Amino acid sequence: MLVKKYRILSLGVILILLVFLFNNRIFLKEEENDNALIVNYAGFENTDKNISANVNEKNNLNKSSVIKKDSIKEVNYLTLHYDALLVDTHNDFIWKVFDKGAVFGQRNSFTQSDLPRFKAGGLDVQVFAVWIPMNKISRSFSFVMSQIERLKNIESENSSDIEFAKNYDDIIRITDSKKICGLIGIEGGTAVEKNLDNINTFFENGVRYIGLTWNNSNGISTSARDETERGKLGGLTEFGIQVIKRMNEVGMLVDVSHLSEAGFWDVIDNTTSPVIASHSNCYSLNPHFRNLTDEQIKAVAKNGGYIGVNFYDKFLDKDADLNRTLNAYEKYSSELNELNEKYGDDLLKYNEERDKFLSDKKISGGTSIEKVIEHIDYIKNLVGIDYVGIGSDFDGGITPPNELYDASTYPLITKRLVEKGYTSEEIKKVLGGNFLRVFKIVCG
Repeated sequence: MLVKKYRILSLGVILILLVFLFNNRIFLKEEENDNALIVNYAGFENTDKNISANVNEKNNLNKSSVIKKDSIKEVNYLTLHYDALLVDTHNDFIWKVFDKGAVFGQRNSFTQSDLPRFKAGGLDVQVFAVWIPMNKISRSFSFVMSQIERLKNIESENSSDIEFAKNYDDIIRITDSKKICGLIGIEGGTAVEKNLDNINTFFENGVRYIGLTWNNSNGISTSARDETERGKLGGLTEFGIQVIKRMNEVGMLVDVSHLSEAGFWDVIDNTTSPVIASHSNCYSLNPHFRNLTDEQIKAVAKNGGYIGVNFYDKFLDKDADLNRTLNAYEKYSSELNELNEKYGDDLLKYNEERDKFLSDKKISGGTSIEKVIEHIDYIKNLVGIDYVGIGSDFDGGITPPNELYDASTYPLITKRLVEKGYTSEEIKKVLGGNFLRVFKIVCG
């Protein structure tokens, strides 16, 4: 009887051991399957050798799998776009206010940007460029100050929707409050006139960059246009070198867009801070005097600076003049306005319906949005992802690509970048992170 009890007890112990081993075998198999899945996502074959070789790299392989899925399959480009901070480093809307009486808070029939379009496009930070027309050159300083006053009036009249920033913390606070953040730039160093203290005055009034020249040369430097079309020699003047020094001292960005190549290299030699090209493209893709050569792009990157890609078809595409046609909005304004009226309060639905409409229409001819992506991609491949962004030049007298007809169309850039395989982090850098990095360093 006792022997029988021991036999039963032994059988019980064996059963317990078998169950224990069986359960552990299942656990080990699940681990192997998990590792095999991870290795496959990372682009390896599913073999025991690869599994054992990569078990200790599980975290890295998870990162690889996230990048693959993130950039190709699982990203909703609209969610990504509207979650990211979108910065446009050059817009001439304030000229339209002066010249045509544009109203910021309403949708204007003759502008490419305004508050409704900014909201639809998911814009968070806009640098409003104060351009100085040739008939105002003799009194540049006073004209710029009057335009700054107009920008302040826009702020006071639309205080629940826009606020101007003077430093990085302001930008974060304003965008966190769901307002559009305004910044001020000047397009044309004639605004300084012959008085370095004017730079301080501009800074105190919110100006955070000055483009040293427009198409016309001045007392600071020769312009790209004069250097190329008129053979004008020279770069920065002695006064120009003092301007760079003063801008560095007060914490103001030096903008090299429109600057002659000789002037550009003088800036690089004299600046102690990162520089920007607020609205410039790549000379290697389109040999226009307004675009930057490979060596200039490399110099901006080495300097830790930033380049905002311009939407003007003539700067994007060497055949723009030959191929120009009516853009999507000019062709289908009634239909697009109806979509805006119907879905404008639901941005995701509005963009989905607009995408479908434009896709069905098979927009062709002229300069395509793909040219913008080519210039972004060229800079990325030449110097890395950290130095490129968006400087549309909307309302600066430009003809933009067909699909990018106004500021409501920014999400299409994000869509194309997702389709091209850019990761979420790369896209966020292009949309605004790269400029904000430089702004924080220089302007505080």
